[in-house]
Amino acid sequence: MESERKGAVVICISPGIHGKWDVSEKGLEEPLASFNEKEDAYAYATELSRSGHDATVLIEEEEGFSLLPLPHVGNEAGQSRESAG
Repeated sequence: MESERKGAVVICISPGIHGKWDVSEKGLEEPLASFNEKEDAYAYATELSRSGHDATVLIEEEEGFSLLPLPHVGNEAGQSRESAG
């Protein structure tokens, strides 16, 4: 049910069929999109994470899943690191 989809959204990048890279949302059966290049899947997943609140992007690697490092570009949201002291 739709009401069960509360909380953080988890977006996964994983190897798909025929050498493609799939971008999917955890809990959904079908991928949101498939790409020939891993970098294109990264870009799409990053854009999805920016459009939703509490979105986390995971990448499936040989060792398991890891967090997608977000690029440090265009941080207009006013979020900055402040040093304590």
